[in-house]
Amino acid sequence: MMTGTGFEMGVLSSFSMAWLGLVILAFIIMFARKWLAEEGGLPFNWIFAGIGTGLAYLITTTLTCSFKWAFLLGFIAMAVCGFGVGYFIGGGEDY
Repeated sequence: MMTGTGFEMGVLSSFSMAWLGLVILAFIIMFARKWLAEEGGLPFNWIFAGIGTGLAYLITTTLTCSFKWAFLLGFIAMAVCGFGVGYFIGGGEDY
């Protein structure tokens, strides 16, 4: 993904949208931490959510060259890792 191999190159092409999708997922994690974990009291671990989202997004983007599928799987990984790990070991504020 770093070199753009397999992507269309240009303004707002699939290569730039792939990077933009990762940034949007990072902002979703930030908002989930603030509004769901701190304000809502839900068990959300933002550290594992970031790791799971990043890995799922980059692996999916590398294998399929489709930022749409990568965004979907990154969002699912954020929910599973963030809330799943948060349920078992806490919200990640104690590290």
